[in-house]
Order: sequence, then C-alpha cells, then structure tokens
Amino acid sequence: MNREAAITPLDRLRAALPYVVVLAVGIFLYVQADKFEFEQASGRIGPGAWPKIILVMMVATALWGIVSNVLHAGRAAPEAASEAEQDEALTQLPEIYPRLVWIAVAVTVAFLLLLPILGFFISTIVYTYVLMYLGHYRQPLRVAALSVAIALAFMFMFMRVVYVSLPPGVAPFDQLSYALMAAMGVH
Repeated sequence: MNREAAITPLDRLRAALPYVVVLAVGIFLYVQADKFEFEQASGRIGPGAWPKIILVMMVATALWGIVSNVLHAGRAAPEAASEAEQDEALTQLPEIYPRLVWIAVAVTVAFLLLLPILGFFISTIVYTYVLMYLGHYRQPLRVAALSVAIALAFMFMFMRVVYVSLPPGVAPFDQLSYALMAAMGVH
C-alpha cells in the first residue's frame, strides 16, 4: 500500500479530537475534585489529592497529544514498508525467554521473603538490580545507581505521600532504614 498523499491539517485536527475530549473531561473532573469537602488534618493530604494528581497527568497527556498532532499537521506520513517486508515481519516469531520469566518469578518470591529481614530499601535495591540484569541491561554502575534511585523514590512515595509503613528489616539492616526515614522526615 503506497501512501504518497500528504496528510492534511484537517486530518491532524481530526486525529487530535479524542485528545481534546479527554482534555475537556479531565478539566471538568479536576474542577469537581476541587470541590471535595473534608476536614484538613495537619501534614496530611486531603481526599481530593489523588484524583487531582491523576487528572493532572491525564490533562498533560491530552495536551501532549493535541500539540504533537497539530505540530505535525500537513507532513506526509512515512512510507509504509513493502508488502514483502510486512509479510516477513509477520512470520518471524518474537523472542521469548521462558527461563528468564521463571527466574524473575523466583526473584520476586525471594524479594517477598527477604523484605522483612533486609527491609524495604535494601530488598528493593537488590530486586530491581537483578530484574534489570535479567532484562539484559548490563551496565553495572548505571544499574546500581538506578536501583538505589528507584528504592529511594518508592520509599519516599510510600512513606511521605501515601503514608504506608514499610518493613525496616532486622538489625543491622534496620539502622539504614531508620536513618533514611529520619532524613526523609518520617517519624
């Protein structure tokens, strides 16, 4: 199938229409969430915070879709691959690694078993490092840095935003957990 015809600005605007609908619905729901009545507790977010956070992400995504569709108005679509290339792509089986999937399941079980012993922070670092390694990401320093960043981000999110208590682990691992909680202002 040859697509030599240029896509018109009207086509791009039609493609942006669903994003406009999502944007309008998101703004409407945000205004409704802003009307939640609640008794403010010191240091706690209200019941409207989570819907608002999700709605802000929804509105941002809709805006991204609208802008990207409008900016690309009038540009020709890239030529489609030849029919032979499409047939070849359909006949090739995707790479599947069942052994790695089972290893990832075993690592997840090990994470759950080690969580009360090592604590959330250390367990999460080890877990994410192993999963990234299984995913063939083989740059040890980057994987280590990313694992620490992920563990800190999740710890902050759970303890400071959602107010979920996480397992600190047993001695001596709990000392690191308590130090991080103090640094994050968790009491």
